[in-house]
Amino acid sequence: MKNIFRLSFVLLFISCTTIKTNNTVIPYLVDIGAEKSIYNEISKNRDRDVVFYVEHLSDSTIKFHLISSNGNDFLRTDRKLFVNDKLYPIIFDTDYLFYSEMKDGKPIISMEVTKNSYEEIPIPSIEEREKNPELYGFKKKSIMIDNSIYWILDQKGKLLKTNTGK
Repeated sequence: MKNIFRLSFVLLFISCTTIKTNNTVIPYLVDIGAEKSIYNEISKNRDRDVVFYVEHLSDSTIKFHLISSNGNDFLRTDRKLFVNDKLYPIIFDTDYLFYSEMKDGKPIISMEVTKNSYEEIPIPSIEEREKNPELYGFKKKSIMIDNSIYWILDQKGKLLKTNTGK
């Protein structure tokens, strides 16, 4: 009986002290030549938050833009580019195509309550949205990138072109 009590106590203690957190990081790696070029540029700008915007180009290449974070919006991603010894946030062009805001853990949309009066609500079922598709609207995010520092990579992560001079 004492052994059962001890075992129960140990199991209870372990279950109470074990907290599962979802701090999953998805690391992205590029070829060492591309990584060195990126690292050289990052080293010049240590005073700003570095974020990479990944654009898929029509010729099956990938363009990494170096941008500064203007807030925490970009820093909340679990996708990170590994450069030298550090991980940097990555956002993708598709993040802006299919983006939806979240509220209370659910994606939200705008619903027209009365003419030109909108309310944010959790996304209703497909059936409900099909009945009145004209009532629902989706917020869109966009990003403007002017004269960014960039690296164009092939699908194996090899550096094809950069505007950094290296």
